[in-house]
Amino acid sequence: MQQLVRVAILAAIMLPSALVAQTDSIRIICPLNEAVVVPPPTNVIRYDIEDLCIVLTSIPDSVVKACTNARVTNVVQNPDDNNKWEVVIFCKYKDKEYYFWYTGLESVVVRRHESLKQGQSLGTIKPGGRIEFLMYDFETQVDPTKYLDCKGVLKRGF
Repeated sequence: MQQLVRVAILAAIMLPSALVAQTDSIRIICPLNEAVVVPPPTNVIRYDIEDLCIVLTSIPDSVVKACTNARVTNVVQNPDDNNKWEVVIFCKYKDKEYYFWYTGLESVVVRRHESLKQGQSLGTIKPGGRIEFLMYDFETQVDPTKYLDCKGVLKRGF
């Protein structure tokens, strides 16, 4: 009986905080339809802290989309990555500032300071091409898979 009372008290304390945590987090959509996460290579020696970026690919989809309503803060072509494009977007959600960094785009259709709607095209990749997707809570890198709302589309692949 005493054990049951402890469990009930613990549940009463933890449930409200769990509900607040779920509603306080930003939810973002997948940048690609039918996205598949490309696992990192297994035979690579890492000396630094591992990036929390994810690499996404999609065979049928080549349009890279804004994961949330945002503003474009940077659009650059990267000569070290075969002149592929990088796009950084920014949004403010419940007094928190988030940045989303997309790399590996073949072409872009947005400009710096442009306002975006969730799902709006940022650019394209080749069919089966890959993008890297990073997420920052202001300056702190976070794991985007904890915030992605992909409704079962996001799968481990390859």
